[in-house]
Amino acid sequence: MTEPRPFQAAGRLVDFMRQADEPGLINLAAGVPGLDSLPTEELQAAFTRAFVNEGAKMFAYHHPEGDHGLREQLAARLQARGASIRGPQLITVTGCTQGVQLLVSILIKPGDIVAVEAPAYYGMLEVLSVAGARVLPLPVAGPHGFDLDSTEELLARWKPRALIVCAALSNPSGVTIPEEKRPRLVEMCRTHGVRLIEDDIYGELIEDGVPRSLLAWDDGSTVSYVSSFSKTVSPGLRVGVCAPGTLYEDFAARKCQQDLHSAVVSEVALREFLAADALDPHLARLRPRNARRRALALEVIARAFPKGTRASPPRGGYMLWTELPRAVDLAKVREIARKERIVFGAGPVFYTEPQATSSLRLNCAKASEAELVSGLETLGGILCAA
Repeated sequence: MTEPRPFQAAGRLVDFMRQADEPGLINLAAGVPGLDSLPTEELQAAFTRAFVNEGAKMFAYHHPEGDHGLREQLAARLQARGASIRGPQLITVTGCTQGVQLLVSILIKPGDIVAVEAPAYYGMLEVLSVAGARVLPLPVAGPHGFDLDSTEELLARWKPRALIVCAALSNPSGVTIPEEKRPRLVEMCRTHGVRLIEDDIYGELIEDGVPRSLLAWDDGSTVSYVSSFSKTVSPGLRVGVCAPGTLYEDFAARKCQQDLHSAVVSEVALREFLAADALDPHLARLRPRNARRRALALEVIARAFPKGTRASPPRGGYMLWTELPRAVDLAKVREIARKERIVFGAGPVFYTEPQATSSLRLNCAKASEAELVSGLETLGGILCAA
């Protein structure tokens, strides 16, 4: 491959987020859950308990690393997934994006190399672009992600400062690294001095058994973990978590410089939500809902999109990575679809280099079922005519 070089991100997170609450839009673009999937009643009860139990304390300055009780609860969930970690080793963040951005600010200087999946989340690519990083793409091949043999060769050759990976239901490809491959991934990063940043935002949406986190094979010297509750409970809470490992003190200082601490009210409410054992029953309802939406979308794609389109079902979640049989002008398709009040994630924003074929990321959760069907049928017609 050619030498990794600086790049200009093809997508802007702000543009996707501006569409998140636009009225009358069939939003197949931003990776956000539908309003009917949120545990509204349980959250209302949690906020009520938070007000009763905390009172004025909720509206004062707070510990910069986050609510102590919440961090203990989050540590317990990670322990159930194999991690040897305690609450004081965690720092709450305002969503996954803040966690990744802070880790990148610690690790990366302009010109440093960072390895990423290809395709990769456009928001993360934007953070790396702004940081002046050179990106080493690791092509996703098949349902299990990038090939570990070729990855080890690339890590040994290029010595990237970090490898950022969404190990479960990767955004956008949907692939999940099998648990049996995870220890080797951690070990190869340890061997080559590469900080492994695990983005686990979709991990608990897996429907056939949530795998152990990459933290299960590390003591904090190699793996830094980031997740949030934006995809499982509520994006509006803006509560996430980071296990920086040996980067803890630097991370905590930068986090405090940035915002003093995250939103106390949301953290206390989430603590009450978890204390009431509301999360797992909610996930038990959410996973089959996501599965139904994906099945519905796959059926429409099979009959309405160009013949030869591939959309591999992931092990959970609510997004589908769809590869078209030929290259099309997605900018023109996006323009035509926008006039029909339909938006989608166009493939180029998920890459640092042009691709020979065209791909789309489709969110199956935001729109109603009727809107999902009509939106995909209309989009399929546009693609067939392109």
